[in-house]
Amino acid sequence: MPAFGEPGDNDADSWKLVCFIRHLPRLTPEEIDAMKQLNPKTPEDLEEEKQEQQFLSGGTVPTAEEHHHH
Repeated sequence: MPAFGEPGDNDADSWKLVCFIRHLPRLTPEEIDAMKQLNPKTPEDLEEEKQEQQFLSGGTVPTAEEHHHH
């Protein structure tokens, strides 16, 4: 792999990445949930979460016909 930048520029970041990759097989459910919260969400994802919360709170969720406006 080609080198980028000056030698030693990213040594600390590189080692953090190595440690993270080595830890992946031992991730706890709490760590996975925390990482999921950091993932960017599309407007569709946000709308789906809103509908899920509305449903779980006893509200109604729009049907497929009501939800899609083409």
